[in-house]
Amino acid sequence: MKDNVAPIKRVMAINDISCFGKCSLTVTLPILSRFGIEAVPLPTALLSTHTGDFSKPTRLDLTEEIKKIVAHWESFQLKFDSVYTGYMLENQLNVAEEIVKTQSKRGAMILVDPVMGDNGKMYSGFGSDFPRKMRALCENACVSTPNLTEAMLMTDMEYKSVLTRSESDRLYKRLSDIGAKHIVVTGVHPSENEVGDVVIDENGLVLYEKYLPATHRRLHGCGDVFASVLCAKLVKGEDILSAVEYAQDFTGKAIEITNMDAQNHWYGLKFESLMDEI
Repeated sequence: MKDNVAPIKRVMAINDISCFGKCSLTVTLPILSRFGIEAVPLPTALLSTHTGDFSKPTRLDLTEEIKKIVAHWESFQLKFDSVYTGYMLENQLNVAEEIVKTQSKRGAMILVDPVMGDNGKMYSGFGSDFPRKMRALCENACVSTPNLTEAMLMTDMEYKSVLTRSESDRLYKRLSDIGAKHIVVTGVHPSENEVGDVVIDENGLVLYEKYLPATHRRLHGCGDVFASVLCAKLVKGEDILSAVEYAQDFTGKAIEITNMDAQNHWYGLKFESLMDEI
């Protein structure tokens, strides 16, 4: 008797492993798995901690190992329902582009989180040309999820933490010109006391925007939690607007729980207690 159970969805997660700090793959893998998705990691680097508020974390570049892993997967034509890219080194972008093109032809949904900066500054270790190179990866994405800093870096706009409507419209039009089908801009501040997420289409039209009270506190791993939940919901067949709203609400709850224990849990989001709600 044949097994009629539907095959499990499979996601390739291209991101770093920060051993302590709860971000990147240590967030993505458990979230995808909780949604009943097969999470296949492709680590870009191995770090002792994430780079926020820790002094001099160790870092191991895994570029050469990535090439070997991908070559092995290609030897048996491993197929993925989605490719979700996060933090990578500059010399890995061309490898990621080839992966995205290959898996797109096989029907994969591509989600690019163009990790490169926050709070108006680009992360250390990236050259001035990195945003332009990341744009090329976003061109082939079904969905890209830049935060406000990354959105401005990729569109050559001067960073402002609070945007007027006309400034937002100009930013969204420039983002839409990059080429992704949908862009989800996170960390948008229409005022000092509000922060939220905005979804635009390939024409720069705003399809969704929702703002919550700003915490005025630096939190690590919010983007990884948001993008991981978003990826899972999209892979499970949710439409983009419902998926974004769910991911935003989930991340918002995780922020609330984390803020209750801010003194002890400053290094990442306490998302684990919400896993049973998935």
